[in-house]
Formats: sequence, structure tokens, C-alpha cells
Amino acid sequence: MVFPVTFGWIQVLLVVLAVAAVALLVTAIFKARKVGFKVLAGRGAGAISLILVAVVILWVTTLLQTFLGLTGEVKAAHIVATPVAGQEHMMDVELTLFGDKEHDEQHLKYQIQGDMWVLQANIVELEPWVNALGFNSGYKITRIYGQRLDGVATTQNHIFLNGGDGEFFDDMKKETWFTKPFVRSAYGNAVIATPGTYDVFISRDAIKTRPV
Repeated sequence: MVFPVTFGWIQVLLVVLAVAAVALLVTAIFKARKVGFKVLAGRGAGAISLILVAVVILWVTTLLQTFLGLTGEVKAAHIVATPVAGQEHMMDVELTLFGDKEHDEQHLKYQIQGDMWVLQANIVELEPWVNALGFNSGYKITRIYGQRLDGVATTQNHIFLNGGDGEFFDDMKKETWFTKPFVRSAYGNAVIATPGTYDVFISRDAIKTRPV
């Protein structure tokens, strides 16, 4: 399962402001013990102002980060599906699964029954406030298979990717998924498209695709 993280300069700035504000306030209190509360009034006002600035920046950043979390996407795969010449309801599929620091990029080829390809993923949807901290929803692409336009079932089994999704759904069946307070929901999700060249993206709550 991949949980992309976005931690930029604005988060660093907020931490610095918060530390500076607390340090200034604590310094003012200790200083006031020696020279009186006139110093506290002067230096304390500066500390309170700095804290208010940090709170405002935090509020704006949270709104922005939440918006980015709700609308942001992660490019997870690239797929090229081509009908097999002379064979009905068959496709050659070239699938690239993009990696990260812990997972290598994979280049895979399959022949799949059907007129449309289906790519399935496990999605762990995080609460909006967790997205606001820079954490994107988790995902794992787990299956590829085909469907026919006429609705007739294919005879080909699903092809498992990244070790499949057995443990994920076993945990869900046993109700071992902890949905509070960080995880809003966990489920399987799939995207379906006709032959062509596509990029596949993971959003906050779904897998989706766009033609290239």
C-alpha cells in the first residue's frame, strides 16, 4: 500500500513560526519575574501577535492543503491496450506500474480476453484533516482483467498485481480496518476503458484514467 506524502516549505514555515512564538512568550514570562510585568506586556504582545500570525497562516494553509488533498492526483500507471488482429474479444496490454522509494517500477505485458480492460485498486480514503497535513490517500493496484461489450462473461481469470488483494479484503471481512480517526473508508475500486493509450491516476477516493 502506497501513501504519498506532500510536505512543503509552508509546513516548515509554520513549525518555525510556532516555535518562535512559544519561545518569545516563555522568554517574556521569565523576564517579567525579574524586571516586572511591563516587560511582559511589551514582549508578550509580540509573542501573541506572532502566534496569531502563525494561526492565520495555519488556517490558510489548512484550507489550501485540504483543497489540494481533495483535488490532487497521483500518477500510478500507464497502459497501452491493442486489439489482437484476427481474434475477437482479445487484447494485448502493456502495463507500467510506477514505483516510489519503496517499490520498483514494473513493466508488464498480458493478453486479456474482452473488448475493454479493467484495472482494479485498493483505496484507503483518509479523513480530510489528514489530507490537510500533507498525507494523500493510500492505494495499491491489485488486478487487471477484461470485459466484453456484449455482456458475455469472459473465461479468463483475473490477473493479480503487486501480490493481489486477498489480505486487504480478509481484513475488511474481519472488520479489522480502523476507520477512526485517520481513515474514512477502505474499499476496492476499478476503472474500465476501451483499447487505447492511457495514464492512470489515483485521487483522494478513486482510481481514474485519461487517454494520452
